[in-house]
Amino acid sequence: MKVVIKVGGSLLAKNFSRVIDDISIIYNKFSDNYKLIIVHGGGPQINEFLRETNKEPKYFITPSGFKTRYTDKEAIEAAIMALGGRNNKRLVEALQKRGVNSFGFTGIDGGIIEAKRKEKILVMINNKRIFKRGEFSGKIEKVNKEIINFLIESKYLPVIGSLAKSEKGEIVNVDGDRAASYIASSIGAEILISLTDVEGIYKDYSNQQELIKKISKEELKRIVKDLEGGMKKKVYAALEALNMGIKEFIICSGLIESPISNSLQKNTGTVILNE
Repeated sequence: MKVVIKVGGSLLAKNFSRVIDDISIIYNKFSDNYKLIIVHGGGPQINEFLRETNKEPKYFITPSGFKTRYTDKEAIEAAIMALGGRNNKRLVEALQKRGVNSFGFTGIDGGIIEAKRKEKILVMINNKRIFKRGEFSGKIEKVNKEIINFLIESKYLPVIGSLAKSEKGEIVNVDGDRAASYIASSIGAEILISLTDVEGIYKDYSNQQELIKKISKEELKRIVKDLEGGMKKKVYAALEALNMGIKEFIICSGLIESPISNSLQKNTGTVILNE
């Protein structure tokens, strides 16, 4: 069974040692049962690189109410360093130390992830709709699965940073959850686990007391409007993944003990079923 694991930048900014420990156990002891693929983001690390050069990250609110990064030339340079450099190689290093033969790259390498560059984004400024040009983010259109499948079959564990190749061959930043969804769909993965720094989806997001342990795709559609911030965006990515044929999308914390093993056994997180 192929399992795609999305590791968020917020988790990488905290402590991902339990994720690495769990992956090493699955890779070394249960490789006949599970073939793992890691896809990672790096929002906080992009911000770090920008601030190291005395630049501030730029965010705007879209007309639909989502907070979005403005990826200008300075931000895409920081994204290259964070996603193609620090985050990717630190993950590979940590896995190699634990005997996992990981292979790190981003979607630009080999043209594995193809995306249409947005070039401009529509945002709200002073209650007016304004186009911000010079954008270097992209909407994923295709994943070329051959290299990923070759690495899996050759006993490597792919570690993929969420950068992509535009139609003109430029590097563009793409949403990590959507990159994971497209990759999972392209290689026929049955399960996509999105590891973050929260437990999952709560019945009442304001107090975060009661966790939803299992929910169907249709039920999730009815409550998505009540979610907030990053979780709302993540749930839309989950719905997109399920529409592309993924059987299960699991949102859970990567800070707990054995997060992936517990997710696969349905002991933690929110399991979203494609039904």
